[in-house]
Amino acid sequence: MREVIEGSFEVTSWTEEPATGLEGTVKVTTARIGQRFSGGIEAETVADMVMTYRADGTAEFLGHHRVLGKVGHRSGSFVLRATGFYDGAVASTDFEVIEGSGTGELTGISGSGAASAGHGSTGSHRFEIDLPVEQ
Repeated sequence: MREVIEGSFEVTSWTEEPATGLEGTVKVTTARIGQRFSGGIEAETVADMVMTYRADGTAEFLGHHRVLGKVGHRSGSFVLRATGFYDGAVASTDFEVIEGSGTGELTGISGSGAASAGHGSTGSHRFEIDLPVEQ
């Protein structure tokens, strides 16, 4: 059953380290980002991302978000594949639930979504999620 879920998120932690090796290339970093989702998804997330920065102040990033909490009234966890772009003012991310990553009452979850955030520690998200029929 497909559900449209909207809400917000808050960045709760951020550590970022330069990637090593092949010095002389553009800036590439690895980041671990904690977030708290609220709305139709009530969850804590940890994202492990690789970020590539350009000289013009824009960036691209990709990684995985591990999500632990609730979608609606169902509890469990799942993993999101994230790809995104920072245009110098707003970070936009597209998400896809990784097939087979759901646990607990979220086993079998699928879907996709998007998020955006300007400067600061908050942003908004929208997902279209399919949950298996409850037994």
